[in-house]
Amino acid sequence: MTDIIDVAFTVNGRAVRLRTRSDQRLLDVLRQELRLTGAKEGCGKGECGACTVIVDGQSVDSCLMMAYQADGSVVETVEGLAAPGALHPLQESFIDRGGVQCGICIPGMIMAAKSLLAKVPEPGPEQVRLGLAGNLCRCTGYTKIFEAVSQAARTPQPRVESQPVPPAAPGYYRPRTLGDAIEILAQRPGEVRPVAGGTDLLVKAKDGQQSLSALFDLSALPELKGIEDRGDSLWIGAATTHSEMMESFLLVKWALALPQACAVIGGPQIRNRGTLGGNLANASPAADAVPPLFAVGAFVEMVSATSRREVPIDNFFTGYRQTVLSPDELIVGVRIPKRPGLRSGFLRLGQRQAQAISKVSVAVALSFRDGKPDYARVGLGSVAPTVIRAPETEKALLAGGADAVKAARAAIREEVKPIDDLRSTREYRREMAGVLLERLVRQLVES
Repeated sequence: MTDIIDVAFTVNGRAVRLRTRSDQRLLDVLRQELRLTGAKEGCGKGECGACTVIVDGQSVDSCLMMAYQADGSVVETVEGLAAPGALHPLQESFIDRGGVQCGICIPGMIMAAKSLLAKVPEPGPEQVRLGLAGNLCRCTGYTKIFEAVSQAARTPQPRVESQPVPPAAPGYYRPRTLGDAIEILAQRPGEVRPVAGGTDLLVKAKDGQQSLSALFDLSALPELKGIEDRGDSLWIGAATTHSEMMESFLLVKWALALPQACAVIGGPQIRNRGTLGGNLANASPAADAVPPLFAVGAFVEMVSATSRREVPIDNFFTGYRQTVLSPDELIVGVRIPKRPGLRSGFLRLGQRQAQAISKVSVAVALSFRDGKPDYARVGLGSVAPTVIRAPETEKALLAGGADAVKAARAAIREEVKPIDDLRSTREYRREMAGVLLERLVRQLVES
């Protein structure tokens, strides 16, 4: 059932409060209610970046964000860049370098570039490429676009400070505390579904597999955010984004495989919204953030109105797209035990280098004592109905010796259970699981 709700945010420096339908995305409100049509609906699934806007300083795909998820936020669109009588340096440079043609993708390109330059004022060619990895262009060609961003970087960027406005969305769509969110689930188990980043659920809604009116937002809950050092372990809140995990020095030190995996998930807009809890609850066998959790021996923490429990990541998935999570439970966070000297890494293979679902992914964690392995765990994605461990492969690695890698590579071929599908073949996945394993183990041994 669709409600009419209030939302409030600052758009291009102007405070806006309006009434809109609860199933409206941020893109819908910008275009239809506010007539800000620079953001375009290209794919509607977060793959093209044509709808890119900046929310609270981060580039996001507005097609994958509910309007009430921006409640209380500061939103910037391409219409707000130019000052009276003067274009923004990025707009000038795109014109100078010939980086503008049809106008469908370029507003999103410019907003993604603005977000990049705010974080990296003087980006090199590779940083520009990575910063625009979530945006596609069918007309102009990326060389001119990259040149335009580099040119703009040499010009001081104007900075306009905007003040957020008090949120207006009702708590039953955007609860402010974990207790409120749990109460919503307890009252309507199986009827409503929580959403945080929305990078998968809103894609399903686009395909008619999910009702937008049945969602409520978790992104405002402080209890689900942050990465904490808790002495003998690290704790990662379920609403922590892939971008935040990439930038965490704690994870780089204690669980490097996880930020490595986050770095290849989608483009910047997806990483700025997608969360660790969403990757777990979605239960895709191709979820890139999950194999590293298997490798480092993580635990998933869940809570309901009547209980709080923790399960090893090995026991969390029960089948394809299935978990032990009950309809009235929320994932609160993930605990990673600290293991001094642990080395971990992640590699995957996709159809292309960016914006592609993994054909096969491998995470490995190793530690050594007196030159011999004393801990070995392997997590694998896209090779079975769920992400899996490879215990026989781990035994081969723990045995050590000159033939350990050869034995592990033979073992992993027998442990994976891949299928033939549109992305790859069974045999290719089986072979590449061994190839990626060997590459990772050699990297970790030599590090």
